[in-house]
Amino acid sequence: METMTIRYNPANALAMSAIELLQRIKGITVLPQQKTYKPNAETVAAIKELRSGKCKRYKSADEMFNDIL
Repeated sequence: METMTIRYNPANALAMSAIELLQRIKGITVLPQQKTYKPNAETVAAIKELRSGKCKRYKSADEMFNDIL
């Protein structure tokens, strides 16, 4: 048995039509994709810091690069 992974956007109507077509074909099983990404502690802390508003904001990429370089 072969396995093929197809990533698609569930909000995309054309993608969902294609998935429905695949489900109708005998011998093809479509399984929902499982979330496999789990952020580490450092990433979680960075996300919390951003959400709390304790970070610098820049109006442009040039402004950011001038500040960090």
